Amino acid sequence: MRPRGLAFIAAVLLSLSVVFAAEALKPTGPAEASVAARGSSAAASPENIFEVAYLLTWERDPRFRGRDPFQTVLHGAGSQATKKAAKLVLPRTPSEELAFAEKAASCVKEAGAALSESDFKSVQGKIDEARQMVAVAMTSQAAKDRMSDVSGQLAALEQGYAKVRARAALAESLQIAARMQAYFESERYGEVVSADVALQSLNNESGLQNPEVAGTSADVLATCAEIRRRAEVHLEFAKKELKVDAVSYFPEGRSFAIVNGEVFGEGAQIAPELMLAAVAGGKVTFDFKGEKISQGLAEPQESPAQGKRGKEGKVK
Repeated sequence: MRPRGLAFIAAVLLSLSVVFAAEALKPTGPAEASVAARGSSAAASPENIFEVAYLLTWERDPRFRGRDPFQTVLHGAGSQATKKAAKLVLPRTPSEELAFAEKAASCVKEAGAALSESDFKSVQGKIDEARQMVAVAMTSQAAKDRMSDVSGQLAALEQGYAKVRARAALAESLQIAARMQAYFESERYGEVVSADVALQSLNNESGLQNPEVAGTSADVLATCAEIRRRAEVHLEFAKKELKVDAVSYFPEGRSFAIVNGEVFGEGAQIAPELMLAAVAGGKVTFDFKGEKISQGLAEPQESPAQGKRGKEGKVK
């Protein structure tokens, strides 16, 4: 990757580590302190963005060490949405209501256990089931009190699960940021725009807008928005189909270029927001909407083959 790309990654990761510190995401144990130290050194001298993303997000929680940080957190919930929810058997008596509330409590407990094991698909399924049960109105006071407790436990569990998903979204956004920069540097501008579309799908309340990562993700989103803007400028420039027919380069004076059959000097305005910024031997540099874009001479067109004419004037 070119120095420009490394500088981008270094700047982004350095800002991420600063924001994490500002958000008081501090390690609590010796092992986590070691991880945080490694994360800081990686941010200062990044070898690869995936490792740094892992350190900044997943190794803060010992449950995720050694696992693929992008395994099922973001997409596991979606597969559950297609399944039909089991039909609830509603309680009719006070004793049935109390048993129903206890079943809801067991469901929340199972979801918590699944979360501790990183079984994210099961977590989402159990949370959905518990939500249905908590929504059922109780009539007896004992069942109401028990269901109120369960509702509080469910809310706490959902908050914890949302943090896990938010960290996963942040880690994935770091990967997308790295891809966008690589695409831009290799002039694959259409893929920059496509990658940004994937990034925006993470920009919701359960993802990058979650308070757990919102401060950090704001830097990633801003940086990627600028890369996309520049890519779109390049795509718009390509549609103009400018052809550099010839250049007249004078090191000690004003140079000229023939663009689409017209002669322009250095600094000349070719069209709105489009200027001939510089002329060098064999290429020119345009300034289009603030973006410097270099272009070489157009390939010479081959002249049609010349044959002998016959009596009827046709080329043989």
